[in-house]
Amino acid sequence: MISARDYQSIPESSRLKKSRRALSTYSSVSSANFREIAKIPRKNDKVHYDLQFLLLINKVSVTIAFILVTLTLSVYGWTVRVPSLWSQEFRKLTKLQQEERYLVGANEVLKHQLAQQAQKPEVGLTQLHPEDLIFIPDVKVVPSSVTDTTISNRSNLWFAEGPIAY
Repeated sequence: MISARDYQSIPESSRLKKSRRALSTYSSVSSANFREIAKIPRKNDKVHYDLQFLLLINKVSVTIAFILVTLTLSVYGWTVRVPSLWSQEFRKLTKLQQEERYLVGANEVLKHQLAQQAQKPEVGLTQLHPEDLIFIPDVKVVPSSVTDTTISNRSNLWFAEGPIAY
């Protein structure tokens, strides 16, 4: 197996010669004009610290502005939407209350009409007399035998000394 340390490094002067030869071979630039080409600045050059600070302030202020606009719109929507929903539900409530009053009135009218009809003799209703009542005798329930395990289970139960709820 061959590793990177087994390779010998190429000296700097021979690297420049090879690149000049390749440049003259593949382009129309002569070796005399090669030294006159200006150096292009790299993009990874350090940006000045003041500019970095201003960019950071810009990013933070944009983020804060976005959050504030979002919150403002959501609060505005909430203040507009909630009252409209409340008014719709209030209208439903008043309509239901009116229907309830109508139904209570209709129920009372029906009760009154039934009472009026019950007083008429041609309907065939008779008044209730105590002699006509039917009584059912009480049934005696015999308790099952109590064992020791039933008594021990009852002693393990927890009973609240005070009220559990108010």
